[in-house]
Amino acid sequence: MPECRYKAVSPEGRIMQGVREAETQGRLRELLEMENLEMVECALKDRSGGGRYQRLKMKTADLANLLFQLGMQLRAGVSIVDALRAREGEEAGGVQGTVRQRLAEVVEQGTPMSEGLTQFPRIFPSYVQNVVRVAERSGTLAENLVSLRGYMEWLDQNWKTFKQAMLYPMFVVAALIAFIFIALRFIFPTVVELLYELEIPLPLVTRIMITASDFVVAYWIWLLAAGFLLPVGLRILFRVSDKAAYARDKFLINIPYLGSVIRTLAIARFLRSLILMQKAGIVITDSLRMARDVVGNRVVEASVIKIENAVANGSTMSSTMAKDATFPALVRTMVGVGERSGSLDESLEAVVEYYDDLVPRKIKAFFAVLEPTLIVTTVLMAGFVAAAVFLPLVQMLSPGAFN
Repeated sequence: MPECRYKAVSPEGRIMQGVREAETQGRLRELLEMENLEMVECALKDRSGGGRYQRLKMKTADLANLLFQLGMQLRAGVSIVDALRAREGEEAGGVQGTVRQRLAEVVEQGTPMSEGLTQFPRIFPSYVQNVVRVAERSGTLAENLVSLRGYMEWLDQNWKTFKQAMLYPMFVVAALIAFIFIALRFIFPTVVELLYELEIPLPLVTRIMITASDFVVAYWIWLLAAGFLLPVGLRILFRVSDKAAYARDKFLINIPYLGSVIRTLAIARFLRSLILMQKAGIVITDSLRMARDVVGNRVVEASVIKIENAVANGSTMSSTMAKDATFPALVRTMVGVGERSGSLDESLEAVVEYYDDLVPRKIKAFFAVLEPTLIVTTVLMAGFVAAAVFLPLVQMLSPGAFN
């Protein structure tokens, strides 16, 4: 039987911790309630091998299709257990088959499906778990599962578009760095020996390149090691340090053109998530908390936290946004309209439609500036290297050219 490491609160407000055997988190909650304890946290660990569920992963597109299939079957009147079990001709193996089988077992035991989702933390994000939990209580599970598919496909497509857009500049920059390294490490030292043998007066550009080449020749191993280890080290640093991650995101969001694209994408994710949570019937404070988890930028996330705290203390979202320059005027205005009319999700949908059109245009505008900038930079660097090599030779052939 699985072991649950739990944290609970007693009626007197004391924090209680321990480990108990229970089939599911729901069963553990019932056992604790019998002792007048309210469960706060629970980590499920199956000694028979259930811990393997925590390591499973699934592509966003596959997860979206799984949720959509379940939603459509429930809408057609199929029981949730039958909907979870794979039928002949459907995907019965692999990760999806494991997820279906385990969730069916959990539901058959009388536990809500939302409790079973917690056993797959790397497959079902927290917002999916919360939407399913609220939908089970309100009886709208089928509709919410179908709507989750559209939201997750939008997130996946949004991220893929941005990655594909960044692929070309990253390739050009990597090629430019490789060209400079090869030129300084292998090509220029040979040229320098020839120039020294000819005893030609060297212009400033050549002396600069010689200094750079000497540095690369002396420390090329360390430079290569830094090139491979630095990205890994920074990734670990950003993962363990919130301050470092915030500084990185603040730097990115302030880069001309690119920063505007990143901020627009983050705000669009926030708005889409907030609409999904509101339609699922989740209270506004919980909706804000879950929506900020998918923003993808610490600066925007910090602004959402301010809004969340202000709303929890009785303020409105629009009044808090008015004090923060992170959100554009259009978002602040439409949020205010939605709060006054009581239809926040409908007001935000109008903004999201605008952002769906704005994001591609922002990306195109960014590349309209980036591509010529990369071309000019590449030409200048290549020209700098060529000038460092050929100017001394020209000076040798035309002694009066530099007088």
